[in-house]
Amino acid sequence: MKLLFFPILLLSISFVYGQEFSPLEIAKKTIAASGGENWRRPKTLQLSGTATLYFNNQAYQMTEYKMWRVFPSENDSAHTANGKIRFDARESDGKTFLQLIFDGKNSSEIFSDVAKQNEQFLRLSNNFGFSIFRFIENPDFKIVRLPDDKIDGHPCYFIKLTDAKKSDTIFAVDRKTFFIRYAAFQTPMGLQQRYYDDFKWAKGVNFIQPRSLRIYNNGSKTTEVFWSEYKVNEPIADGVFAISK
Repeated sequence: MKLLFFPILLLSISFVYGQEFSPLEIAKKTIAASGGENWRRPKTLQLSGTATLYFNNQAYQMTEYKMWRVFPSENDSAHTANGKIRFDARESDGKTFLQLIFDGKNSSEIFSDVAKQNEQFLRLSNNFGFSIFRFIENPDFKIVRLPDDKIDGHPCYFIKLTDAKKSDTIFAVDRKTFFIRYAAFQTPMGLQQRYYDDFKWAKGVNFIQPRSLRIYNNGSKTTEVFWSEYKVNEPIADGVFAISK
């Protein structure tokens, strides 16, 4: 009986785990599941919501947290500024906690007194590691499978992307939905981990957007964002990215 049980067990394991995907197949399925070309090559994205920032053993509530993004047509580096981007964060009294602008060439920063003490952390918390996935089929990139695991209880495929600048980003892709649930990369201040959840489709365009974002630096939660409104491919006035001289 023991001799018969062992091969049956092996066949059972093979049946469950036998159909595996290559990292490129996972990436292509993720792009298709997230909206296809609409998601892979968006022109603009506008997000607004609320956020909580954690540092100095305190929680700072942002009642207004906004992002404007003009995406680049090409991207060979996961953690280098490109395209155009702006972040605004305001507290309940309406005062600006931080403002970060990159107009495609130059950058501008405004920090409150509290934010000024943590400006490097805040700058890195808004360093995108997500968008590079859209260029994952670049022939100069390298992608490999990592051991599978779970993110917030969801079984995920794990893959590592090495871009043309030799920067690594780890992604976790939900095995059921093929949405990106996690991204992680090294920064000058250590490991940054980003957890995504509450996925919703944008209105009028085939584009999936995670409304919940949690950011961890070196294992400690530093940012929690809840996006309540988002617009895809709608025009953004040039003045949004204007930098005062």
